[in-house]
Order: sequence, then structure tokens, then C-alpha cells
Amino acid sequence: MSSKYEIWLTYNGESEKVHFPVNPEKFSIKNGSKNETVNISGLGEIIIKQDRPALTLSFSSYLPAAYFPGMNFSYIWNPYVIAEKIMRWKNGDKPCHLIITGTPINIYCTIEDFPLDEIGGDVGTVYYTLKLKEHRNVSVRQIEVVQDQAVITPEETRIDNRVQPSTYTVASGDSLYLIARKVLGDGARWKEIFEINKDQIESYNMIYPGQVFVMPG
Repeated sequence: MSSKYEIWLTYNGESEKVHFPVNPEKFSIKNGSKNETVNISGLGEIIIKQDRPALTLSFSSYLPAAYFPGMNFSYIWNPYVIAEKIMRWKNGDKPCHLIITGTPINIYCTIEDFPLDEIGGDVGTVYYTLKLKEHRNVSVRQIEVVQDQAVITPEETRIDNRVQPSTYTVASGDSLYLIARKVLGDGARWKEIFEINKDQIESYNMIYPGQVFVMPG
């Protein structure tokens, strides 16, 4: 896959994003019973008919532990932070949004599988395979009788993958770390709570009983 193409996976109304650092060599697309593996440069020629089965897509690559010139960007995220985020989306109840720049691929999808591996001699780098399935809203067909003839009009509904925010009311003895551990299952995510609720938190160590915080997805 050429470096000019970039793969983005987003969640929760585009508020959470993953920009994949290293493009895969191949991208597999399955449409019904036809399974085709193509180079990314050929994706622009794919024609998909109406009333087709949902697409399944998969690719394999890695999340490097250190920068190298073949990456799509110069900054480094902790590979396991990215992996944990994608796994959280997989377990969520909303679809993700897959975008591959320079191609027609711009679809909502669910994460079907996300196996991870580490290889000896490359400590900290995470190798993965991402398997996705296209998500489509159910189309409601309305039947209208016009001059004794039935006219069926398909009604499209727009996909909304925004996660409704949950809230937490601060109790006596709480801290952001304890709230993150209690509600999110990971005390290290206290910074996310702090960022979302900056409008009512003067300092990370100054919270008060009765405050209602919005919890990250």
C-alpha cells in the first residue's frame, strides 16, 4: 500500500480517532461469496451493486514502538494505548467509521476481530489483524397508493454512532483516579475525565461531592 493512502478509524461521532501509522501491504474485501485481495491502488475500480451483501474487510499491519521514515506521521503513540482503544470500540454498541483517503472506502463498520501479537526482537511493537464488517441501517420502505397503483419508496436513515454520555455524581472521598477505576475500569483514565469536565474542575485534585461529571465513552 502506497504511503500516500492513509487509514483512519473513528468512533463516537468522530470525537475519537485512530490514524494507523503503517499502511498494510494488502487489503482484503469480501462481497458476498467473492473474496478478493487487491493492492490499495486498485480499490478505485471497485463497483458495488445495490442490494448487495454487507462487505467484510480486513488488513494486517503493526503499531511501531519507535519512529521510522516509512510511517504516515512523525509522532509516536504507545502501541498498547491504540490497541486498547480499538478493543474498547470493538466491545462498544456503536459502529466505527472507516476512511481510507484516496479511495472510495468511507463506511461505517463493526469490529469483528482484532488479534494482537508481539514478535521477538521487536519489543513493544504490536502486530495486528483488523477484521471489519460493514454496518448499514435498516431501510424502511413506505408504500403509497397513487391512482390505484402501489408505489414503494425506500427511506434511508442516517447512521448515528454517537455514544450517549453517561454521568457520575461525585461522592465523599472520591478522586478522579478512584472514579476512573470505579466507572471505567482503569484508574489511569482519570485524565480523560479531567479533560471532558474542565469547565467545572479547577484542579485535578480539587473535586467536590455532588458534582456531576460526564464520563468518556
